[in-house]
Amino acid sequence: MKLFRAASLAALLLAAALAPARAAEPVIGVSVPNLGSSFWISVLYGVDTAAKADKAKLVTLSAGGDGNSSQQIAQIQDLIQRKVDAIIVGATNGDAVKAIVERAVAAGIPVIGISSPPNTDKLAAVVSADHYDMGKLQAECLAEAIGGKGEVAMMAGPAGQAWSDLRAQGFRDTLAKVAPNVTIVAESRLADNRNAALTTAEDWIQRFPELSGVYSATDDMAAGVVSALKASGKGTVKVSASNLSPTAQQMLKDGDLACTSIQQIVAQGKAALVQAVAAATKGKVEAKVVTPAVLVTPDNVGSIDLSLVVAPADYRP
Repeated sequence: MKLFRAASLAALLLAAALAPARAAEPVIGVSVPNLGSSFWISVLYGVDTAAKADKAKLVTLSAGGDGNSSQQIAQIQDLIQRKVDAIIVGATNGDAVKAIVERAVAAGIPVIGISSPPNTDKLAAVVSADHYDMGKLQAECLAEAIGGKGEVAMMAGPAGQAWSDLRAQGFRDTLAKVAPNVTIVAESRLADNRNAALTTAEDWIQRFPELSGVYSATDDMAAGVVSALKASGKGTVKVSASNLSPTAQQMLKDGDLACTSIQQIVAQGKAALVQAVAAATKGKVEAKVVTPAVLVTPDNVGSIDLSLVVAPADYRP
């Protein structure tokens, strides 16, 4: 009996000794639409950097594309089964993943939405940029670049994602105010995909020979648009974008972009991890974290501090 009690005491002491270590290293699930996208690579760089500082472990899953909601649902289900301590979710489609996210919350796992949050009020926190303002900045820039008149088309980004909807709305609202003589002649709600943007831009060039400008929801889409314009001899058409990948930096330096409105992507990733750890460890959680938008042009691209904006070119998730 004494031996049993000694063994039991030893086990309790060992468990007590190990508990703080486990609490100091919460396991955070990260579910994003596509790690082939420069945006989500930069988000994960921020998450990864903060996780190392906060001593958190990551389980990172990519749905493989904006249209793969069923894959993301299955992956979040897997994170629930693994009993991770919190989950960071950038939604493929906010409505589509709502039910599985609420199931995670019901299972006692706090969920942090980032950039394109799940469409539910049960999130512990939401981390985002001022996406409406990003669209506003693009409208002001593009209107000036085309002289306040002419035809523009919108490569508005995937439907069902809050960030693309807000950017598009900010662009439309502001353009109507600052350049009433500019007409929006086409709008596409493609996934964030360079090749698809190229194909669509080729069609627009044929249909709208007087096109003056193109709004692009992301720099990856803008790269497809620029390629199509150059191939068709329409390089004078002005293009605006959002985000600041290495590709966009080069396009700005080459004069292929009028401007890009950027969000502090790395900062968002860091903030999401901080909120996830706080939620997992019953700490203080900020329900809403918004990072301000910044306009980058060929004139100031060389002086922008990129440490909170984009992942280093050699970073791989």
